[in-house]
Amino acid sequence: MREVRRVQKFGKSTLMVSLPAEWVKLVGLRPGDPVSIDILEDNSVRVSPLSAGKQSKVFSTSINVSRNASESLLGRVIYALYLLGVDRIEVLSEESVMPENLLRSLRNIAKTLIGVEITEYSPSRIVLQILIDSSKYSATAVINRMLELVRSMFEYIETYVASGAIHLLQEVQELEVEVDRLNALIVRQLVDLIKHKGLAKQLGVGNTLATEYRSIAKSLEEAADALSEIAIILQERGPTLLEKMRKEISVLSECIDMAVLIIDRIIKTLNHEDLTLANELLDLVAEYRGHFKKYADLMYKTLGLDEMYLSIKDMLERFAVAGKSLESIAESVFDINVWKSPESVKL
Repeated sequence: MREVRRVQKFGKSTLMVSLPAEWVKLVGLRPGDPVSIDILEDNSVRVSPLSAGKQSKVFSTSINVSRNASESLLGRVIYALYLLGVDRIEVLSEESVMPENLLRSLRNIAKTLIGVEITEYSPSRIVLQILIDSSKYSATAVINRMLELVRSMFEYIETYVASGAIHLLQEVQELEVEVDRLNALIVRQLVDLIKHKGLAKQLGVGNTLATEYRSIAKSLEEAADALSEIAIILQERGPTLLEKMRKEISVLSECIDMAVLIIDRIIKTLNHEDLTLANELLDLVAEYRGHFKKYADLMYKTLGLDEMYLSIKDMLERFAVAGKSLESIAESVFDINVWKSPESVKL
């Protein structure tokens, strides 16, 4: 509902206008709470609660489960609701007691998603509460953390090949889980950004660039998945595969070092806008692909088409997936840099 209010003078030079009481009550504002003030393109002003947590309405839903309900389906539904910004999920059993497998699944889900806690229990009812305020996390900081995790995964694989320290492969798989958790968090943040426009400054992501950051997070998740699969192959094949891979270890190290360099450049370019550096990123990705092709050719000449070469080929295909993900990230980083550049770009 539109209201017309007079601008009042406060002090010697400050102008002010009071906020509508109905709106203040609706969004739960109190004296001293910060608000975001955005000047729009048409020179109008938009006032938004600074924290999404100030919204008084809780987005809640319920799930009814039968004894034969699928654990995987339940997990996927809860995961989707988390991404979509639901604050409270009530799971109700059609039986007098929640099936043991579903109860165990709910506990695992609560551990998997950042900010999810089981807050209410009864034999046939479980309530999951998402106790997270998106405004408390910078989206760019979350992306940087994901990049650091993927970089560590590359480094752990390289170190394992050189040292044989088997525990590093388990670490790679643990880091992949953490990347998944952060990816879910950033998707939830960007959904909140759509619902609460005032979050843009806190998250460090302009509304226009939300899809670019979403693309970066998704690509990092895909790269982490590929690297985790490499770790699994190395675990399953054991010392025999490791011995074969060491025949050209210097070339493999060059490949992985190139991936680490690309990630370092991505982090730098995201935090310090530089069109030239962003453009160089795309060239580095092409070099990454060339390095792994060189390694594949050398291993083929050394091993031929024996069983170990086929395992190495499987790993190289996954390194290629990771490379494709890095290429997608590099393209998004370039787009972000172009958008953040001045109206007149000097080349």
